[in-house]
Amino acid sequence: MSGYTKGEYEHLEAAASGRGVDSPDMPMRRLYEVCMVFQHKTSKGVRFDEQDSEFYNVRALKPPGEEDQTKMQMWKQHRESILKTLQNCGLNLYCFYSRDRDQILVKIGAGAQKLRDTAARKRYKLQLKKEYLSAFAEFRHDYPGRPEFRFADRRIISHIYQTHTEDNLDGSGIFKTLDKIQLIYHIIQSKDKDCAGINVAKLLHQKEVKAFFPVHEPSAMEKIKSVQWKWFWPDEEHANRLRDYFGDKITFYFLWMAFYVKWLLPLACLGLFLQFIDWCARTPDNVTAIPFCVLMSIWSLCLPHFWRRQEAKCAISWGSMDLVEQLEPHRPEHTGEQLINPVTSQAEPYYPFSKRIFNYLVSAAAMAVATCICMLCILILLFVRHNIKNEVHHHIISFQICIAAYVEIANSLLDVLARFLTDQENHRTQTEYESALLCKGMVLKFVNSFFALYYVAFFKEHQTLFSEPMECLRDQCFLDIQAQLGIFVLFRLLVSNVFEHYYPKVRLWFRSCYYDKISIETLYHGHTLELAEMSATEQQAKKDKHRNFDQFDEMLLTHGYATLFAVTSPWVCTATLLAVLVEIWVDMRSLLDNRQRPFPTQARNNEPWGTAFEIYGVMAALTNVLLLIFTSSQYSSWTITEKIVYFAFLEHLIFGARLFVQVIFPQVPQTVEVLSLKQDNVVHRCLEGIKVESNTDFSLFRESRVQEDVQVFGYDLLETDEADLTLSLRDSGKSMYQGVIDEVGTLRVNIGMPVSK
Repeated sequence: MSGYTKGEYEHLEAAASGRGVDSPDMPMRRLYEVCMVFQHKTSKGVRFDEQDSEFYNVRALKPPGEEDQTKMQMWKQHRESILKTLQNCGLNLYCFYSRDRDQILVKIGAGAQKLRDTAARKRYKLQLKKEYLSAFAEFRHDYPGRPEFRFADRRIISHIYQTHTEDNLDGSGIFKTLDKIQLIYHIIQSKDKDCAGINVAKLLHQKEVKAFFPVHEPSAMEKIKSVQWKWFWPDEEHANRLRDYFGDKITFYFLWMAFYVKWLLPLACLGLFLQFIDWCARTPDNVTAIPFCVLMSIWSLCLPHFWRRQEAKCAISWGSMDLVEQLEPHRPEHTGEQLINPVTSQAEPYYPFSKRIFNYLVSAAAMAVATCICMLCILILLFVRHNIKNEVHHHIISFQICIAAYVEIANSLLDVLARFLTDQENHRTQTEYESALLCKGMVLKFVNSFFALYYVAFFKEHQTLFSEPMECLRDQCFLDIQAQLGIFVLFRLLVSNVFEHYYPKVRLWFRSCYYDKISIETLYHGHTLELAEMSATEQQAKKDKHRNFDQFDEMLLTHGYATLFAVTSPWVCTATLLAVLVEIWVDMRSLLDNRQRPFPTQARNNEPWGTAFEIYGVMAALTNVLLLIFTSSQYSSWTITEKIVYFAFLEHLIFGARLFVQVIFPQVPQTVEVLSLKQDNVVHRCLEGIKVESNTDFSLFRESRVQEDVQVFGYDLLETDEADLTLSLRDSGKSMYQGVIDEVGTLRVNIGMPVSK
């Protein structure tokens, strides 16, 4: 329900019982799921479609200029067109002004019958009841059957779907809020029957729509916030609650973080014990290095594998186990020649791969130059540290902190560079864009973050830098690596997480100061403008979008610091555990308080991040073994041949252990495979109306009918020993000739002519 002509939204505000209320008087059932924000005026200080009968003083508003008037009128026409389209496809609308009346917020919902029709047309999968193994099956309407068949083809299946509300009178109880949001999003975006076909991503990119997000549910949010400790150690109930509210992708991230904590906890305890031994031995290069190196390498390689097993368990319970890739819509930033997509038969930009190859070459060249500059800067810092180490108080710690600060700042700049290069490559879909961005970020940040440690480990001892001889701390590079690695981890723990936590708050505070400044100036000039407090929906619209990509990117670097050089610093596992716990808390608070509620998306796993962590695991295994053999003083007397042979032996041992684990514990557990087969069987029987019958033969007890006796023949009369017919022109000619002769003889007899014998 919505009117949107002149004075269109006034009756809606009057219906609200008080200021700050942005929802109508309605029953407890939730009517609106998503919100779309339109720009209404160029500035809150101008007048446009205002009425003199309003409860505030309109004399504080100045008339707009001609250009502003034209722009606002164009916005209004476009907004009315979009709202009319949404109404025509059966969606429910509720519109209201923002606090400053410069924006119009539109809440969008759908009725039960609209949701059911869309789900049936889309073949949307809903969860079944527990007696049907809580499987997921496509939604279908009940079919009453045809009278001519005496209703034998009737299909009544509405009872198999799980209801999620106490009352299900209108049939909407089978839809979770997550299902409603996804169906409404489909109705708005899709060009199917009874859908609006509005490209919201394009409107957001062109700034015609200011925001588009699902509206928070206060009751569900309170339940999630009431058990914050479960974010660190989640159970199945908490995981399902997160999934129902935020979707699969975000839930997979937090489950991955909790899984990482569980796996890192025993290693952190062991690291503290080994660090105590290192302090007693005054060096990490002792007898505990070999077993810890092998253990850490196997741990790094097995972590992604066992996480995939956990992903399979979650996917089977969320109905995404059999999720297949679908054709993604093109990004609004994607440009190219307008051609017809052969799949959708819709016109969209086409950018040939031959043109993208040049962009790939430019990206590779830019990345090569950037990595060289990063390595040069780190070498300069190491050189300066070496030359003035005796002139600065606490010189080692000071320069190590400087290197850590440089690495974090450079990572931010490299992130900007990676996004710029990926934008220039003009990828079609968001998945392709994020995969390309991940590849660039991994390469650039790996070199920038770990080059200093690799240099100290393999190139610093007994080498020269800018013609200056270099040496490790107390002639033990393990100690040098341990100190620098500890500074890296502590710097990320203290500085990076603090910045990540307070940056959205500071940004929102500056934005609030901007609006407050305007209000103070208006009040200073003697004008009064009474404004309602900002509603909860408008507050959410002012927040930034949640970016799952950035969180995984941060976690990937943290994982690298924990595993790549762990043999030199066992205590880093403990520090990393603390950093991960802080990261979970920061990300949780950011998601709940500082970000818009993201649209829930389905996913089967964490890819491509699972592959990225697997690559880091291989790098960690190789690096730790190389450190142990080629940097440790325990094997300094060995020849290079002996070291290479020993390296090959340890690597074969480690990767052989990984292969053995993968054989014993397959990526998809057997219980998951069996449950998947059982669910497929149950879904097939439910949708097709096949009853499960007992194995007992009741044919003798059925109604007897008059039937013919079954006759048994002595042999198969349907089979003969005659050879198959073949085509022969010669035999055909002979047959035709003989037939002609016979016909001629018959003709002569009939007319009384003599017949030759």
